[in-house]
Amino acid sequence: MPYLTLPAPLQETYEQWCVFLDKEVSFALQDSDAHTKDHCARVLGFALMIAQQMGLSAQDCNALALASVFHDARRHDDMFDVGHGLRGADYYREYCQEHDWECDLRAYFIMAFHDHDDVLGQAALQALPQGPLLYQIFKDADALDRFRLGPFDLDRGYLRTEAARGLYEYARSLWADYWPIKF
Repeated sequence: MPYLTLPAPLQETYEQWCVFLDKEVSFALQDSDAHTKDHCARVLGFALMIAQQMGLSAQDCNALALASVFHDARRHDDMFDVGHGLRGADYYREYCQEHDWECDLRAYFIMAFHDHDDVLGQAALQALPQGPLLYQIFKDADALDRFRLGPFDLDRGYLRTEAARGLYEYARSLWADYWPIKF
């Protein structure tokens, strides 16, 4: 189940970013079952839906999209792999340099700290416009795809935003047919 169907105003943007992800982003961990381009595409979809519900700007959505498509690209394994966020952020920065893009510091720091405690991530983004909010949205979008791991792998109480809590049942329903036992 690689991609999502988003509300009409978001679908085109989502599909454009999915094409970018497929064609432009390479993953260091080739044999992963959990941290794949499909996972990043779902995180992207959740991030865009949350951002739309919260009325964020196109620039804010772009930062979330960048973080979504690059965030797990430099994992070494499927376990905790603390440090993969910074490796992914550095890969994103190098991509920007090679393609003469401006590196969005919010996307960079969201990626760099997404595998750390929220206190560190929030502090790192504090001085950037909408930084802490974008960090929370991204962390929620990433968490909403935890149902790919099993029916009990996400506690709604850990979601940071009301918009993400509103997507909890939707995210859970995406995987219901994949679990061997129905809940």
